[in-house]
Formats: sequence, structure tokens, C-alpha cells
Amino acid sequence: MPKSSDAKPWERQDGESAKAYQAFCKYLDMGEKRSIRAVAQQLGKSATLMARWSSTWHWPDRVAEYEADLRRQAYKKAQNDAEKMAKRHINIALKMQEKALAALNATKPEYIQVRDMITLLREATKLERDSRVDVETRTAPLRSEQEAEDDLVNDWIAGVIAADAEDQ
Repeated sequence: MPKSSDAKPWERQDGESAKAYQAFCKYLDMGEKRSIRAVAQQLGKSATLMARWSSTWHWPDRVAEYEADLRRQAYKKAQNDAEKMAKRHINIALKMQEKALAALNATKPEYIQVRDMITLLREATKLERDSRVDVETRTAPLRSEQEAEDDLVNDWIAGVIAADAEDQ
């Protein structure tokens, strides 16, 4: 039974016989080595008939549409995978920040290696920032939020350094 006129190019077209569509599917499935002669040989049909069906039913154009659709799907999947990865990285960064702050709060000031805490917080903040920029477009509000977060981290680091200096 023929497909409706809204059929995708690689699906059976209005008026296309089952045998012509079967030949097209063979042609489509051959990949880079596809040829009308090879389809004719595999199906035991004449190359002239295959050439007529190919011309009538626009096989090369339909194959090109099919391959373009596969590329679009692959690109969309890659985008989704990258977005999921960035979200995972953001979660990791937030957990790293949490752990660093918890360790800092639980440690007596005389045992704190300020340089280690600063390094961990900077790296966690950088990972979060980089991951968020990958997911979201660069907009003015995003940059403003980022600047505010940077200021908070820098103020906290300056406070830790000042407290450390007073203890010595």
C-alpha cells in the first residue's frame, strides 16, 4: 500500500510499487558501494528497469535526504550528550565546593592549609563556571551572575587569608 504524500523521502512514495520500493531499499542499504547494476544483480532484474525506477523515483535524491536526516539525528544526539555531560560537571563542581567548605568549617584554623583550600575552591568554581557556559548561551544576566559569584569567592578567600595572617 503506498504511503501518503507526507511520507519521508526514504519511505514508500505515492504510486511507488512494492517492487520498486523494495529495489530502492536495497539501493539505500548498500551504502557507499551502491549502484543500480548491483541492485539489478541482487534482485535478478534488468539494469534498464532499475535505472528507470531510479530516475522515476529519484533514488539518489532520496538517499541524500536519508543520509542528511541521519547526520541531523547524530548531531542532535551529540548536542544532548554534551548538555548532559555539562550538567554532570556542574553537579560535580557543586559537590566539590560543598566538600571544601565542609572541610574548611570542620578544621581548626591552625591546621588549615590555606593554599590547598583556595586551590580546591578555585578549581571547583572554575569547573562549575565552564560547565554552565557550555550549557547556556552567553547572556548579560549570566555574566553578571558569574561576576557576582566570583566576587563572593574572592571575598571569602581574602577573609581566610586575613584570618590566617592574624593567627600568625
